Amino acid sequence: MRFFIFLQHLKFSDIHGHTELKNNLVSVIRQGRIPHAQMIISREGNAALPMALAYAQYTSCLDQQENDSCGKCSSCVKYEHLVHPDLHLSFPIFGSTETCDDFIQDFRTAFLANPMLTLNDWLKSIDGENKRPNINIRECRNIIKKLSLRPYESDFKVLVMWLPEYLGKEGNVLLKLLEEPSQNTLFLLVTENQDQILTTIISRTQFIKIPVYTYEEIDDYLSIHQLANADISRNVALMAEGDLSKAIRLAGEMENTQFEGFRLWLLDCYSGNIGKIISEIDQYADKGKEGLKMFLLYGIQMVRSALLIQHQSLENKLTANEIEFVTKLSKLIHLDNTQEIYQALNQAIFEIDRNGSTKLILINLSLKLKYSLRPKGQLKTA
Repeated sequence: MRFFIFLQHLKFSDIHGHTELKNNLVSVIRQGRIPHAQMIISREGNAALPMALAYAQYTSCLDQQENDSCGKCSSCVKYEHLVHPDLHLSFPIFGSTETCDDFIQDFRTAFLANPMLTLNDWLKSIDGENKRPNINIRECRNIIKKLSLRPYESDFKVLVMWLPEYLGKEGNVLLKLLEEPSQNTLFLLVTENQDQILTTIISRTQFIKIPVYTYEEIDDYLSIHQLANADISRNVALMAEGDLSKAIRLAGEMENTQFEGFRLWLLDCYSGNIGKIISEIDQYADKGKEGLKMFLLYGIQMVRSALLIQHQSLENKLTANEIEFVTKLSKLIHLDNTQEIYQALNQAIFEIDRNGSTKLILINLSLKLKYSLRPKGQLKTA
């Protein structure tokens, strides 16, 4: 099962967390100091696209409140359905002859159903999972055409481009427009990988950086929306690593906490009890591909916690049983073996994703951990 969280509005107040950033954005707009081209930089799952749209909605709101758009005026109502005539959306599609206008209704449906939309979610919704996404030259020319027009209803016409890293060299077509836009044109480029964007585009924008969600913010979100019980919520908040969309997905898929199963398996690995692991391999294989990935993702966080607990308290993030476990595990986790343990766990997840045999993957991983889980100075070789 997977949960989707519906936003009631596209207002700042409907976006979880990021309070200081939202206040700064409102202040910039109210002071009339809006840069015409802004690059919103974020990791996946940090509400960057909802933030860009809330920002755009506030600029066009007919009854701006002190800290947010009103959510009631004709402009806000149109924004909340992504149908405002002065809001233009651009995003990765596939093919060379289509533009985003050909997919706009699909995009509206996908985003409004899941504001934490990821690229994989989007491509899956349009049967494009196995196709190469791009923002093609025809879409770039369509953007130039749209933004050459005067605003219809608002003071600003706004282009929100989601994932400009998929522009490629075609983005050079937009340079003049970015540098010398017509009056009251606002560009909001929402990226998750700025290193893949043309430097000529980056140099023409001002940066807005959205921080990753903290453990506490994710745990709080899951609690507010009643997506998981307290123990599962803690597991998910650790495993999500600041990615709220990932946390929502994991909360919908995780039926039980991972602690006891992982503790027993790791103890067998440490003891070299591979025969027992093989005899019980079906119970791990029965977790299925996604279940086993969650099991190993949880393991990565336990290894990380074993390192952290040597330097800080984790009482607010782990249960009493988990704290006892990682405290003992910390005696076996150190700089000499951390990297190889991480690599072994991540490699197993990689192989599971590529439909490898879960039984063979888990046996191979168990053997690797058997030799890696040793106190400093006592590492074995296979």
